[in-house]
Amino acid sequence: MSSTGADSWGLRGTKMRSTRTLCTVIVVGLALVAAACSNPPPVEPDVTTTTVPEGYPTTPVGDDEVRINQIQLIGTHNSYHVAPVATIQGLLTEAASNFPQIASALGNPASLNYTHASIPQQLARGLRTFEFDIYADPSGGRFSHPMLANLVLFENPMIPSGLDEPGFKMLHIADVDWRTRCMALTDCLTAIREWSDATPGHLPVIVNLELKGDGLPEPLVGTPVLPFDADVLDTLDAVLRSELGDRLITPDDVRGDAVDLNTAVTTTGWPTLAESRGKVLFFMDNADLRTTYLDGHPSLEGRVMFTSSGEGEPDGAILKVNEPGDGSRIADLVAQGYIVRTRSDADLAEAWAGDTARAEVALASGAQVVSTDFPVGETYTATGYRVAFDGLAVQGRCNPANTTPAECALAAVVEPG
Repeated sequence: MSSTGADSWGLRGTKMRSTRTLCTVIVVGLALVAAACSNPPPVEPDVTTTTVPEGYPTTPVGDDEVRINQIQLIGTHNSYHVAPVATIQGLLTEAASNFPQIASALGNPASLNYTHASIPQQLARGLRTFEFDIYADPSGGRFSHPMLANLVLFENPMIPSGLDEPGFKMLHIADVDWRTRCMALTDCLTAIREWSDATPGHLPVIVNLELKGDGLPEPLVGTPVLPFDADVLDTLDAVLRSELGDRLITPDDVRGDAVDLNTAVTTTGWPTLAESRGKVLFFMDNADLRTTYLDGHPSLEGRVMFTSSGEGEPDGAILKVNEPGDGSRIADLVAQGYIVRTRSDADLAEAWAGDTARAEVALASGAQVVSTDFPVGETYTATGYRVAFDGLAVQGRCNPANTTPAECALAAVVEPG
């Protein structure tokens, strides 16, 4: 939902009045039941750490023969996320139950009830791939007063500090689901950089950035959200370069002397694992921003992020296939040389059911980036659901779809020490 232009602002003002009326009705209705709301506590991460098996290799061997698309990483979806406090969670649940407009606009509020460990702790547990959702806030303060907290006069909304500072903010849903491990994008980037400094020779870290350019879905209207236009995208590239500098794996690095990026990954191939240790790769989740990001940068020349929707196009190198299906499409893309991101679970459905079938397909497909809400150290205790490489010090392994044991042994994927 765009928020630019005088006409848009005028229309938004009209919608705001009607939405506030709707929300007032919701709040009045919920006031009678809020005290009686019963909601399970947020799923908090446990404090277990990875145990390195006896005899586990600690010196990489053969990683100069293995390319980064020939390994497979398990990481987190919405890696920064902290579940809403019980009062807000309860109000959302009651609202969705009593007002179909809310349920259809925001989905099942119960699917917000998960919490990830901090980024440093996830890294310490061996996770090497993450997803960050970011909003533009160049002046600061845009998201300092979440609509839902204000409407219910919530005395302790547990709003993270730092919202008043300018810069990209990391939130799941502005106005509704705002608790986060990293209020600012730079907080998480700093955490990765400092961990990287302390962990020389680590596997490449892959980060999916979802750029949030829309406000709340209709009929709700909250904080006006700035779109990611060309200038904002340039600023984002500059922030990533400023924070991570020569640690970055960029499209230019992968393209090399090939005519375009797609030709490079489907013929010459990706950089080796040995060349990529200690580095970080970013890709952009948003298919709708691909054209803007490519404007003036054919085949992503000079850009920091990879796109994720350019199959068969000059910029095509990383692809997002969130629904693994039967795994056949992902397997075909992996065989062509693409890096693919998929999800082993979604909206907590598999966790509630304790069903690992989707995760098993995702891993068997060869998708190099497999995202979950329940990685190592964060088991859904009610059913025991989690997605992890048990017995490995790092949540990465040789890719079962495009390598053989003779081509890629465990020692190639370990980290020094």
